[in-house]
Amino acid sequence: MRNEEVFSVRGDAELIARAGHLFESARTEFLCAARDLQTWSQPGARSAVRDRMRAADPAGFTPRKLLSPVALADEEARAHLRLVRSRGALVRISRSPLPHETILIDRRVMILAGRQTPTGRDFTVTTSQILVDGVHSLFRAIWDAAVDLERYLRSDVPHLDADGRMILKALASGLTDESAAKRLGVSLRTYRRRVAELMAELEADSRFQAGLRAGELGLPRWNDGDRDPLGGLPD
Repeated sequence: MRNEEVFSVRGDAELIARAGHLFESARTEFLCAARDLQTWSQPGARSAVRDRMRAADPAGFTPRKLLSPVALADEEARAHLRLVRSRGALVRISRSPLPHETILIDRRVMILAGRQTPTGRDFTVTTSQILVDGVHSLFRAIWDAAVDLERYLRSDVPHLDADGRMILKALASGLTDESAAKRLGVSLRTYRRRVAELMAELEADSRFQAGLRAGELGLPRWNDGDRDPLGGLPD
């Protein structure tokens, strides 16, 4: 990259082949902003990045990961981020719009990931100091306003009682309101009122948003001890 200021590649494999050494070169700072955890679609690419990062000096800096709430959509993702934190990285959650993924290395290299396509993502790699400094400033501003992972998971999470979880389960089932109300043993009017209350609790404008919001917050949709609204008591 000595004579290249900007270049683009298609797909994980080509990125690792042409720019994988940059991950290994990190010495003072590694910043990552992303909407979710799916940028590296191929397991081989993820392994390659991890191997490159292990070769970097772990005592020289603390990696920082800035993610949107969508990254907390399932328990596996939350567990992964907790593992990342346990290994020394700082993780914060921001409600500000974030790119598919942006990586900044030592304030001298930036890697931008595009939208997923059937042939893979497009990645742009640049050493332009003007571009790197500009995005770095934006990252730090959003980072300063973001919330630590554990604090985000603990705060602003509505407490849903058994009825609330039952409503979420019913909504996720795809049943009509009439069928869901019958399964739950309530009137149609009562069921719709409870759905409206749940949407208000989750600050959602639609039922679809309610499901997304529940996923963002990591809310449990079902507890083993609860009565199953779709079929009586749990086994």
